[in-house]
Amino acid sequence: MYPTENLSKVLVPRCYKNVNSLIEDAFRALLNLKPELKVEMAMELYLREEVSLLRAAEISGMDLESFKEILKARGLKVSSYIGSKDEIERGLSLI
Repeated sequence: MYPTENLSKVLVPRCYKNVNSLIEDAFRALLNLKPELKVEMAMELYLREEVSLLRAAEISGMDLESFKEILKARGLKVSSYIGSKDEIERGLSLI
């Protein structure tokens, strides 16, 4: 096992400009290694109403109907997220 407490000390000055860059890269690598985590992340963002159903499907790497089926299979509600009040008001102001 790698000594994780030393990773930032060793890798940041040599390979990354800061710790956040290292974390982002590690997170991307993790999602590539375990794509099922993309589905979990997308579902959580959707359930928190932070993203739309379509955006959650995109994040998961699935088409919309397949993502809906996964939600239904887990007994989760499928609804259309139209945006937060601020997002809607911003959109209306543009019109």
